[in-house]
Amino acid sequence: MYHWLKKRLVAWLEGIQQREIERLHRESLRLKAELLELNDGKPIRLTPEQCQLLAEKAKGLDPETLKRISVVDFENSEPPCPDDTSPDSE
Repeated sequence: MYHWLKKRLVAWLEGIQQREIERLHRESLRLKAELLELNDGKPIRLTPEQCQLLAEKAKGLDPETLKRISVVDFENSEPPCPDDTSPDSE
């Protein structure tokens, strides 16, 4: 009996977690669009400190997951980091 209850509870919590992830992703896309609009459509440039922090946070993520959740489109815009401090240059 407890195994069934545990299984149902885990499934319920996973559903809540997935809905929250989807909500946060939609919110990040909305904020990105708002930021681009405020920046007159120009690419967003990050400071070297911001690039370093972003690289540290992305280090443990699977590349496919990172691509799926990223709100920064690296393929269709210039890089957001200055060349000499790019996270890939390490």
